[in-house]
Amino acid sequence: MGEEAQRDIREFYEVTKNELGKGSYGIVQLGKLKGTSIQRAIKIIDKSKVSNVERFRLEVEIMMKLDHPSILRLYDYFEDQKCVYLVLELCSGGELFDRIIANKFYNETDARVIFSQIIQAIYYCHLNGVCHRDLKPENFIMVSKKDPFLLKVIDFGLSRTFDSSANTNNEGLPKVLGERTFEPNSVAKPKRQSKAVLKTKAGTPFYIAPEVLTGSYNEKCDVWSCGVILYILFCGYPPFYGENNKEILESVKKGKLEFSTPEWKDKGKTAIDIIKRMITGQETRLFADEVLAHPWMNERKQKPDNQKLKDILKNMTRFSDSSVLIKTVAYFISKNSGEEELVEFHEPFSFFDNKKIGSISVDDFKKAVKSIGGMSDPEAETLFKSLNILESPTLPYSLFAASSRSLTDTLSSENLQMFFSICDIDRNDKLTLSDMESFLKIQFKYIRENTKTFQEKVLKDMEALKIQNLPVQEFVRVLTLKKN
Repeated sequence: MGEEAQRDIREFYEVTKNELGKGSYGIVQLGKLKGTSIQRAIKIIDKSKVSNVERFRLEVEIMMKLDHPSILRLYDYFEDQKCVYLVLELCSGGELFDRIIANKFYNETDARVIFSQIIQAIYYCHLNGVCHRDLKPENFIMVSKKDPFLLKVIDFGLSRTFDSSANTNNEGLPKVLGERTFEPNSVAKPKRQSKAVLKTKAGTPFYIAPEVLTGSYNEKCDVWSCGVILYILFCGYPPFYGENNKEILESVKKGKLEFSTPEWKDKGKTAIDIIKRMITGQETRLFADEVLAHPWMNERKQKPDNQKLKDILKNMTRFSDSSVLIKTVAYFISKNSGEEELVEFHEPFSFFDNKKIGSISVDDFKKAVKSIGGMSDPEAETLFKSLNILESPTLPYSLFAASSRSLTDTLSSENLQMFFSICDIDRNDKLTLSDMESFLKIQFKYIRENTKTFQEKVLKDMEALKIQNLPVQEFVRVLTLKKN
């Protein structure tokens, strides 16, 4: 992971004895960011208990570059002689598996709410060249006990990266692929082929795609697993089963689906059709974006409240007028927030992200703001450029959330203290230019876009505004004045 991981986690976090989970690799304990009341889940991997520590280093690399509302956030990472430490978003709602057991099965409307989050997250992963390879209800965690639907993909320990260029253009944007025809009982082949070549036999028997067992497969193995999860959401039990792993895998290879039990009587033809198109041979199986284009996915779509969208546009305009430093602080506060704080922006984000790529293209942004406030294309492009401080091809989720929130809410005293604590790299209780430079290098180490120019702008702005060598109370006071 590099020198940046060699920091002492205990200088940043109070690691409590409150155990949240346990596995063969180690434990997950409750942690608290020093100087704040903010809690985190800290995954502690005992290096003596794992044969391949690089697996966890790859997990760090993958999670640090992903920014999606339905993917668990990795805030920071540390390593010492004995352990690797992953500082993760704390979600208190338990596993999706437990929710399924409690509910037995879901109707189509509720299943769609859950499944939409799953397949959008997986499409985002695939666009970014990540194949999860171990999707199952146990690897989705509910954000809180209050919300019965809001969830996150977790555990990228078996994930691998692959060449996603077949799905994207030179700017990293999805190609215009042309929709597959969803005629009843049709099994048309896709109009493009994957460049992913994966060989390791990884996964869990109930959910593993049959081609994985042969040792030659691509990212569509995740789509098979998603199909199995949707099947279980509908009826409460898996499509393939047996008395032991051998029998289960034999059932998987046969791939025979049953829809004759009572739980399926109220399920429509499109619901059954989408499952058949995911749980099928690799060659004819849908890609994740084609699942999103299926008619069943697009039933009962609702536009967010128009007044809410107008308020967001106002907040974006104010955000665009702020200094680079204020934008940067607001961005990292949103990036380090829990999902419960940002859930109000999920529907607006989905509205702006018309292509469902997990970030917002300039074309989708122009269409959205034009429909909200009649803004011209040149005005919308100027606003997009001003919001997009990272100068990436698309506007990332956390940057959308930062620009959509009121700066008064984002730059609250508690949030500014949180930012100070994570940014004070040398732990001398003062925020220096060196701290900010080190912090930005850590945050952007695994981002594919070149952020060097952005980092230089932040440091220059910090120096110009004389926001350096400040203790936490003074930092909070000065930033509070600057936001107004």
